[in-house]
Amino acid sequence: MGRAPSISDADLVAAATRVAARRGPARTTVDLIAREAGVPVGSVYHRVPSRAALLAEVWIAAADSFGADVIARLDAAKTVEDVLEAALVTPRFVRADPAAGVVLFANRREDFLADAPAPSKARAAVLTSALQDAIAGAARRLLPGKRRGRELVAVAILGIPYGAVRIFLPQAVPPPELDSVIIAAARGALAYSQ
Repeated sequence: MGRAPSISDADLVAAATRVAARRGPARTTVDLIAREAGVPVGSVYHRVPSRAALLAEVWIAAADSFGADVIARLDAAKTVEDVLEAALVTPRFVRADPAAGVVLFANRREDFLADAPAPSKARAAVLTSALQDAIAGAARRLLPGKRRGRELVAVAILGIPYGAVRIFLPQAVPPPELDSVIIAAARGALAYSQ
């Protein structure tokens, strides 16, 4: 009978996220992750088949958490003002979980997924597709007369907030005062006449 695991999968992914946020995905090693988690290297490999698989899990966990909040807000949106609230998910996400924010907004997706196993890449694609579908649905419902409604919603809730928080990352967390700037810019994007 084996020993009980000393770390959960979620705790291992959280430790890997912190290391990747500090060092970048290219310099994130299994040894550093094990030290961060306070477990032997063998415990890491007992949980995941490879470093690439663990890095993929880091990106997927961050993207899933972020995407779930954006999608829920877009699906519930009844007005353009409700869509604007979705634009604030990005800065709030970074403030609530700076390491996951750095993973998503200060690195390239491919830095985490390039060598990932096929099932991980497929899960990442499902997350991306779900977010795109929610954006398209909100645009159809709330900007029906706008030829480029989907693009306008994407710029308002993803592009503008990403650009705003990216200036601060990875060195600092974006200040709450940034939210009003994001809202003003997102409102302008949604009001664009195309």
